[in-house]
Amino acid sequence: MMYLKECPKCQGDLNSGEDADGKFLSCIQCGYMRDLPGERVDDAPYTNSEVFVIDAPKAPKKRRKKVRQAA
Repeated sequence: MMYLKECPKCQGDLNSGEDADGKFLSCIQCGYMRDLPGERVDDAPYTNSEVFVIDAPKAPKKRRKKVRQAA
């Protein structure tokens, strides 16, 4: 559902959505997000109190090429 000119931050348009944590509103113009009160989806694999740490591999360092100077 769209809420026109309802964003408290930029007076933009809000769009409602739903994910594993529940329902939310997000602004199309500035990206403002607000959770809506209500029940969470029961089949969510985690709770809001859990913290996940993702170890991503580090990117290899880029080597700079040596520039030859004109004689």
